[in-house]
Amino acid sequence: MSIFPKRTIAGSSVTIHWNLTLPAGMETAVCPYVRIGIISPRGHTYLLFEEHVLLLPSTAAPAPAYLQQSGAYQYLNKHTPLLVLAAYLAGQQPREKLVEILTNIQNGRHYYFTWTVPPDAPPGKYTLLSEMHLDGMARQSGTATDDFFYIEQLDLSTHAHHEVTIHNPGPEAVPVKLITYTNNNHLQPEALEVFYLAPHTSHAVTTAGHMVFLVYNEERITVPLHCLRQPRPLRNQQYLFLRKEEAGIPVTYVLPREGYNAWRLTGPQREIWEAADGMHTLTALREKNSALYDELITQQLITEIR
Repeated sequence: MSIFPKRTIAGSSVTIHWNLTLPAGMETAVCPYVRIGIISPRGHTYLLFEEHVLLLPSTAAPAPAYLQQSGAYQYLNKHTPLLVLAAYLAGQQPREKLVEILTNIQNGRHYYFTWTVPPDAPPGKYTLLSEMHLDGMARQSGTATDDFFYIEQLDLSTHAHHEVTIHNPGPEAVPVKLITYTNNNHLQPEALEVFYLAPHTSHAVTTAGHMVFLVYNEERITVPLHCLRQPRPLRNQQYLFLRKEEAGIPVTYVLPREGYNAWRLTGPQREIWEAADGMHTLTALREKNSALYDELITQQLITEIR
């Protein structure tokens, strides 16, 4: 089995791939009872699949000689995603087991299940339930050691104007990255810190004079810690623009993709528009010229991300 992604958050979704491969020596049809599910850290089971699956021996053994000679197909094409192959190769499996898995991908049955993570799902390690009952015997997943994923949660709180506390309330460590830029230079980070935030622990961050971004959940979530209490101005990403110099003066033309309107920005207007890169705080841009900033907002040349 394989899970995508291995780390996610409450309210998102998880996709699970299950490959059922028939034994090569199978001589009679069988119809095992299969249960696929997810077990939460608190022991609650969410069932995704609970059915009898009919398995025919004709697709388990090698094709008869007359079929091989005629070039007839034994299996329907299976468009296995590359992510599935990558997941098998990345797992903690012996080399022999990997060869077996890759060999069985074509003649196996591939099932896909999507689980919507409840918005109140507790953080922690979630394990997959994979049971196949046949003739009173229960068989488990061949990749049981890797059949798990994590729900992550980080709580943020501000105790002072430039102090932010990152707290991990869950029972599992959460890998995080902190990227720090100076207010005067955001082309290259001033500092980069990558670490695991241990269970039930906190980490304090000072943002005075800096722009600090928290990155986690396999880098899908980026939180600007210096902007927790206010929105971030951003140039309207649906507008085209053209930078020029006219008589030695920098000029920026901003144009919607449709229509005949256009704006010519120079001086403080252009400076505010250029600074609206989604990294600065609202306060930092309004300090330049609040009236011009409000005009750019009114004309929708700048939007505010909350």
